[in-house]
Amino acid sequence: MMKKRILSLCMALALCLALLPATALAADGDVYVGGVALSGSTDNPAYATTDDSGAVTIVGADESNYNIKWDGSTLTLRNANITGVSSTETLSMNVGIYAYSSSGDVSLEIELQGENEITSGGYGIWVYAPFTGASSLTITGSGSLDASGSRSGIQVQSNSGNATLTIQNADVTAQGGTYSADSGVCVRAGTNADASLTVDGGSLTASGNPGIFFDFGGSSVTGTPSLTVRDSALVDARDGGIGAGDVAALQPVSPEGGSTGIVFDNGAGTVYGSVTLREDLTIGTGESLTPDDGATLNAGVYNVIVDGGTLDDSLESSLGDSVKYTPAITTTNLSDGTVGTRYSATLAADGTTPITWSLATGSSLPSGLTLDKDTGVISGAPTADATATFTVTATNDYGSDSKEFTLTIQASSVNPVTDVTLDKSSLSLAVGESDTLTATIEPDNASNKDVTWSSDPSGVVEITPDANDRTKATVRAVKEGTATITVTTRDGRGRRIPVT
Repeated sequence: MMKKRILSLCMALALCLALLPATALAADGDVYVGGVALSGSTDNPAYATTDDSGAVTIVGADESNYNIKWDGSTLTLRNANITGVSSTETLSMNVGIYAYSSSGDVSLEIELQGENEITSGGYGIWVYAPFTGASSLTITGSGSLDASGSRSGIQVQSNSGNATLTIQNADVTAQGGTYSADSGVCVRAGTNADASLTVDGGSLTASGNPGIFFDFGGSSVTGTPSLTVRDSALVDARDGGIGAGDVAALQPVSPEGGSTGIVFDNGAGTVYGSVTLREDLTIGTGESLTPDDGATLNAGVYNVIVDGGTLDDSLESSLGDSVKYTPAITTTNLSDGTVGTRYSATLAADGTTPITWSLATGSSLPSGLTLDKDTGVISGAPTADATATFTVTATNDYGSDSKEFTLTIQASSVNPVTDVTLDKSSLSLAVGESDTLTATIEPDNASNKDVTWSSDPSGVVEITPDANDRTKATVRAVKEGTATITVTTRDGRGRRIPVT
């Protein structure tokens, strides 16, 4: 009877062990961070710190002083700065965070706290099942992660099974290299297996060649790639795009049905489902944002900023005042000016007001001219002939635009009037009497000696300019009273005398 009980207990124990997840993280449950193997468990977590250079050390690290914590199932990054290191465990590949299984599945969960950065000459993060089993990476938390590598920023790879990357509520940026297949994010599955990426809340910004790559170990798409966005997530692959198979001729991968979020594949952005913005969204030059069938976009407390891109009319109408436009200077050129002659030109720009104007550092207007920051008016009286090339910037709360202009100030070919005088300082006339006034224009070679005559009030005297020389005029008293006679040159200079 005792033997049967012992046998039954052993069988039950064997069954329980068989039901445990066949998951391994690096050799013997280790995970490598910056080349340092961390061995930890729930009861005895491993701690490490990082310095400004990205070096990882366990010396002096504990539960009250750490940037990295590994408890055997979750790797916590807390304001960590990690630089990739080569080691024999990573096949001599430079890796920031490395987890692998020599046999069976490999799974890693990373929790983000604060702002975290990984820089590597190979892979930023590499979760790798080289022989058998599936590979999966889950990134969670309220923090952010910027992972870059000369190969891939994040690579989840199984050579024979499924590969899965899941991002939950975190903000992740992944940047790859410039050569073929140096992707920001690579999800690589075995032949006829599933390669899946899910972004559930938060955001993923991926850039590389391509930005997001579903790979099956060759140029053909032999397995099933899938992209899912949920809870108003943003997937931004504007730099590199999204695709599967041959990098030179990527097959498109569209979000799965029922997705809810915004996906940018190169410059084309699409809204899926009912989305509420989690942050300001900018549509740059050459980019667009359109809704999928039945999709809606609610800006909430944020804005959609159009910075040279195109926003679908239905989205623009539904978003209303939440759509903001960065300035775009519309003035194409400036007219020439002349020394000594008043100059005024108004710069114009489209965009959400108010728009302010400024000169770029090192730029200057021709002497005598100024730029009004609120109106964009260039004005003043130029003091020297010259040609000036300068850059002006129009700025609002959502962006700016700069443009270079050339303004030529020409030497004056006109001799301006400097003064005008009258040959009499006053007149005293009886009704019906007349007298003559003569105006003298200075300098004698003034370009325009034309003048106008007037009296105030009118009706007391009658003024008749000489038909041949308007600098002379006859003044006749027509009724009793007093008046002031004024002679004015074309450029506004004048002289007055009283008449009684």
